Amino acid sequence: MSDEVLFKSAADALRFAFNYSHQQYDRPMMNRLATAPVGEGKGLAGQDGAGQAGMILSRLERLPNMHRAVLAVRFGPMSFPCSCGSACCSEQRRNLAWEAAAGAVGAYAAEAIPGGAGRYRLRTELVRRFYGASGTLADVAEKVGVSLRTVASEAPLVEGWLNGYRSKETKKWVMGVDVVAIRAAEALLSESGFIESKS
Repeated sequence: MSDEVLFKSAADALRFAFNYSHQQYDRPMMNRLATAPVGEGKGLAGQDGAGQAGMILSRLERLPNMHRAVLAVRFGPMSFPCSCGSACCSEQRRNLAWEAAAGAVGAYAAEAIPGGAGRYRLRTELVRRFYGASGTLADVAEKVGVSLRTVASEAPLVEGWLNGYRSKETKKWVMGVDVVAIRAAEALLSESGFIESKS
């Protein structure tokens, strides 16, 4: 690795790695230099970009499966542009890897949060919504086939598990799995020289 870090933060590095488009092409160096705004970008396109994204994602293999799934949902794209031209085309196609990661996080939520037996679909939809999928709680209730009251009682549980919550017993803050995953990734990427060390 060079002395210059490529990313300012773990979020930048993870966003790059999970969103790297394999449709990019490697332009000649002179073209990249001529069109790159001064002080922006690292010239990560084509094979350079693919290699960098692969190295970042390979570091995440050291994390528990749950944390890798959380990071994929947080930083990966929900959909990709589509220009197939068919009558039903919405100009977006679902990212099946993102959907699978959201399902995995939903399964972990069903296990980790009390009362989760039989609530996998509901908790998965709440995970999707937490990470930016559109829709109201009423939409979730209709999609899953449960009452709005059930969804309204489950939503804060899932959000607290992901984001963190104050324990009723100890009154202490319990860090959510989303925060734990990002901090773990930050430590790995800092140790590997991808981002600046905060110490």
